[in-house]
Amino acid sequence: MPAAADLTISKTANQTTVNYLDTVKFTITVENLGPDTATGVIVEDLLPAGFEWISDSSNGSYDPLSGIWTVGELANGTMATLEVIAKVMVSDVTITNVATVTSDIYDPNLDNNRDSVTIKVSKKPTPKPPKPPKPGEVPMQPTGTPLSLMVFAVLSIIAGFATSRKI
Repeated sequence: MPAAADLTISKTANQTTVNYLDTVKFTITVENLGPDTATGVIVEDLLPAGFEWISDSSNGSYDPLSGIWTVGELANGTMATLEVIAKVMVSDVTITNVATVTSDIYDPNLDNNRDSVTIKVSKKPTPKPPKPPKPGEVPMQPTGTPLSLMVFAVLSIIAGFATSRKI
């Protein structure tokens, strides 16, 4: 009888409703339900457009450019877990992130080799318009220059004129 390993995959996110520029932690868990050891186990989990990879917990076995997580060998009854942290770079969309698992040996149940999680990204908040000035009030824009520096600059100019007239 040929070797067989029923691999299963689970994909979750720490939050499924997010805002623009939030971070999401995706957790991917692969389990070997047996009966044999699975070899050449690979998970494909490419972050979809709209997410920017920040980090992962794979110690180098996950390639964020290809989305390939090289698990390697997975004994019967054991699990491997990958966490990927990504930043949301879009707004007002729904994004589905899919992960699949394969191996070098026969898998008798392919129905549990794929899982996904859907993330709903809210609209960007629109900035509030400035309050209109009160009657008799002149609207001012902040200059970014502290008043003390402006006073010092004016006094320096006056002192310069006073000094030049003494000569």
